[in-house]
Amino acid sequence: MNTLTIDQIKAQYPDEWVLVGNPSLSGATVLGGIVIDHSKDKREIAYRQPNWRAQFQSAITVFTGDKPKNRKFWL
Repeated sequence: MNTLTIDQIKAQYPDEWVLVGNPSLSGATVLGGIVIDHSKDKREIAYRQPNWRAQFQSAITVFTGDKPKNRKFWL
């Protein structure tokens, strides 16, 4: 598993939810990490990867597309 920057993750998985393991952060900004899983549907990731803690200390879910102005995201 390779560590990717957030720009590489956005390029490889456009407009998707990405579960990033052991993320490097600057405040609340994700700088990169290891891609564990990705999907167009955020809920799929939770169902497919319930045991991510066995390999990673922490993880964060990132949306790689533009967020619609009229949609609220509950994280």
